Amino acid sequence: MPPKRGKKAAAVAAPPAPPPLDGCTIAFSGSFPGLSQSTLQGQATQLGAATSSSVTKNTTHLVTTPADFAKPSAKVKDAQNNGIHIVSLHWLQDSLQKNNRESEQTYGFGAVNGSSAAPAAPQASTTNGSTSRVKSAKANGSKKRQASPSPDVAAADEDEDEPEPQKKKKKTVAEIAESESKRDFGEGQIAKSRDIRIPVDEHCDLQGYGVYIGDDGVIWDASLNQTNAGHNNNKFYRIQLLGDGKGVCFTWTRWGRVGDRGQSATLGGGSLDDAKRQFEKKFKDKSGLHWNDRTAAPKPGKYVFLERSYDESDSEDEDDEDKKANGKVKDEDDDYKPPKCTLSAPVKELMELIFNQQYFAAAMSDLNYDANKLPLGKLSKATIMKGFQALKDLSAVLDDNSLAVNYGTSLVNAVENLSNLFYSFIPHNFGRNRPPIIRDQAMVKKEIELLDNLTDMKDATALMKANLSSRPTTHPLDTHKEFLLLQEYLVETRGHTHNANYRVDAIFRIERQGELDRFDKSVFSGPPKDRRLLWHGSRATNFGGILSQGLRIAPPEAPVSGYMFGKGIYLADMSSKSANYCCSHISGGTALLLLCEAEMGDPMQELTNSEYNAGDHAKAKGMWTTWGKGRTGPLKWKDAGAVHPTLAGVKMPDTNVKPGDTNYPNAWLQYNEFICYDVAQIRLRYLFRVKM
Repeated sequence: MPPKRGKKAAAVAAPPAPPPLDGCTIAFSGSFPGLSQSTLQGQATQLGAATSSSVTKNTTHLVTTPADFAKPSAKVKDAQNNGIHIVSLHWLQDSLQKNNRESEQTYGFGAVNGSSAAPAAPQASTTNGSTSRVKSAKANGSKKRQASPSPDVAAADEDEDEPEPQKKKKKTVAEIAESESKRDFGEGQIAKSRDIRIPVDEHCDLQGYGVYIGDDGVIWDASLNQTNAGHNNNKFYRIQLLGDGKGVCFTWTRWGRVGDRGQSATLGGGSLDDAKRQFEKKFKDKSGLHWNDRTAAPKPGKYVFLERSYDESDSEDEDDEDKKANGKVKDEDDDYKPPKCTLSAPVKELMELIFNQQYFAAAMSDLNYDANKLPLGKLSKATIMKGFQALKDLSAVLDDNSLAVNYGTSLVNAVENLSNLFYSFIPHNFGRNRPPIIRDQAMVKKEIELLDNLTDMKDATALMKANLSSRPTTHPLDTHKEFLLLQEYLVETRGHTHNANYRVDAIFRIERQGELDRFDKSVFSGPPKDRRLLWHGSRATNFGGILSQGLRIAPPEAPVSGYMFGKGIYLADMSSKSANYCCSHISGGTALLLLCEAEMGDPMQELTNSEYNAGDHAKAKGMWTTWGKGRTGPLKWKDAGAVHPTLAGVKMPDTNVKPGDTNYPNAWLQYNEFICYDVAQIRLRYLFRVKM
């Protein structure tokens, strides 16, 4: 006998609820990388919606991309004219994930005509007119490569697994350098002019958009970097808030391994407020900091914010690109011919060497710096100082292991974390190789060399953009006595361990503006105490900075351990010792060497071994210079007045007597080094262009 049925069992079952998108008809427009049309239609069907290959009178929703909406495409126009919901792919996929019809208002794009169902158009008035601050830095038809826009959903876990392989007068270089040197970290993110044009990321596919600048002057452009040697991470993240100047705004993101193009995504529904929310959220997710706190100390395990350098000259460059892209270059520009160079051939060739862009690229590659991630012209001095500070902290831990406790971790972890922090501030391109941990002072010294070179090359880059009000005060010498004596000094002071060979192409007598006046007003003026004519070598790519700014001493942020006798200007009496720092292989076998007049003082601090704090010790003794005594050097000196009358009282080696064994007791160095601790001690006198 069958069991009796309960009353509840006898009740008629309720009909199942209709699927979330029942009654909807969805069309798609644009390209969704990794998702085919059939896949998208399947997702819509799973939610109960019908699909359509075109926008018809029955269509209720158009799922599209920011790029397709921005054009706008034919489907977008049809949807706008028919009052159809225009939404991002997020709407469909979130509805699928939650099995619920999500609000179109949250995921909607811009304005439509004739429908209250459509989301409201983003209005400029919502930002008190600040949308007028958006400058279109890249116009339609620009020369950058087109890329299919990534759907918003692509940004979900994007960087956890990296993919495998009217013109204004320009500022002078002095004005640019001075303004940068006075900036604190973060100040460069504030626009100083409403006319500045911020470059859009080179791989962005949104045509006719520019970087948004708020009413407070804040530039909504974030470059983030993160290195973790232990996990073989060396990655970047770029975030930009972009607008078309008409109220439509999106947040553009691109990420990947340093040196690669990476992946990208466009976020937001088209309104400024939504784009800001997306920008701030993404910045917080990646850096651990609120956008308003971007200059705070980096969070462990998070991306580091890199301040970029924005200059009005960048705006002019962008204007030129826009004109070319749109074919709107003025007629007079078509007929423009650059003025004939009036420099003498030797000076012209010198300038071409110093400002050779290929040599700049080779020098940065040689030092592993990634100029694509943060080009020299965009690298702020504040960021370089952050790099110096990271090296200083790392050097201190390497010198005194007990300092690791200050970082709340072991010595090994403290060293790795500080090494990672440095690489995060100063992007390096290691390819797919694991970033090397900076474990000793030799590696610290190599990275200090990078920062020193970046400082000079950055100034050279600024010089190329600057409005030069006068010609350089350089004078090529001919083959008379002055030339011959200087050439002898070069050739006859080659160290026997260096195997250097020289061919002198030109020698220039130089005078930097203001340098003599600075010297005359300093404590180093007056009758010479021990004034010498000594060598200084550097990469050719550094000489734009050296000639414009003079020889400089490392900043306080730099660790003293990177310098054998402390932070100062290093000079030599043997030409080949200085020539080794020229890295002539980077500049086509050509080296640039300086001869400097330097007041050493009497007595000098004499040392036979390295001492990182030599500068502080010398100053405590009232001495101006350290003499690192070498085993080989000039054995006789003479008055340099024989070379030029203005050098009377200055000493230089007498090349009639060959350099030899100095017989200094306990000398550890191979050759002499002289370290001046005040830039006013030194005047640049001659510049040699030498083939090696």
